[in-house]
Amino acid sequence: MKYAVRIVGLLAILFALYIIVGEQLVGSSSNAYVNTRLATLRMPIDGRIQLSTAPIGGRVSAGEVAGSGVARDTGEENIAWVLDGRLQAAADLKAYEGAADVSELAQRQALERLRAYESARAALRTQQVAGNTVALRSPVSGIVWSLSAHSGDLLPQGEPIARIADCEALFVHATVDQRLYNDLKPGDLAQFRFHNGGVVQVSVSLLAGTGPRTVYETMAVNPTDQQLEGYAVFLEGAGLDSGGTCPIGKSGRVVFSDGPTSRLGDLLAGLGL
Repeated sequence: MKYAVRIVGLLAILFALYIIVGEQLVGSSSNAYVNTRLATLRMPIDGRIQLSTAPIGGRVSAGEVAGSGVARDTGEENIAWVLDGRLQAAADLKAYEGAADVSELAQRQALERLRAYESARAALRTQQVAGNTVALRSPVSGIVWSLSAHSGDLLPQGEPIARIADCEALFVHATVDQRLYNDLKPGDLAQFRFHNGGVVQVSVSLLAGTGPRTVYETMAVNPTDQQLEGYAVFLEGAGLDSGGTCPIGKSGRVVFSDGPTSRLGDLLAGLGL
């Protein structure tokens, strides 16, 4: 019995070593995290903005109104006749008030003309504001990543207002060595294992390698200097946001080939365990 226990213990140690060493030998990247592209909300016209969007870190939906922009050109020439008429009516009323030979009826009529012009001016200005105002809508569903403008700012057309991390375009950004990079091709299957638990099936979508750093300018999370020393691989998978948490920046490990734990899991699954 004593020898049987020793043999079982030795087998357990060997099995543990097989798991540990085998997992280290498979093609993998322990330097990986969830990333996404940044979409830019831009000013559609020359004018002043009024924001009503969520603060930085808040969630927004595609098409959600994030504020409004009012055109810089107020179109004063379109209501010039009203402004001129109002000035004349005001001048007439002032002149009548100081004249002894002007009847009360004439004064009342001058006052009514002034009020009519003021009402017309207010109505036309309301129409102008409505016609010169555009809604600012979020281009994607995601997280407000940064704000480069604030309510009351006067912006030219095309000026960035906010950047939004697209939660519907998540991908895994992994860094690998040259040997593994040369063995990969688009479409290769892999697993992304979150460090805090959870496994997602992914596939290689882009072999970015050591390409220009400009490729990272539109990403939510920029790689570290250490990551830039390796070869970049992007992977996508529908399950990256299965919980609706948009886990941008969450780190993990990418396994590009089946290791001992994967084969053991498949065996247990085949046995119904």
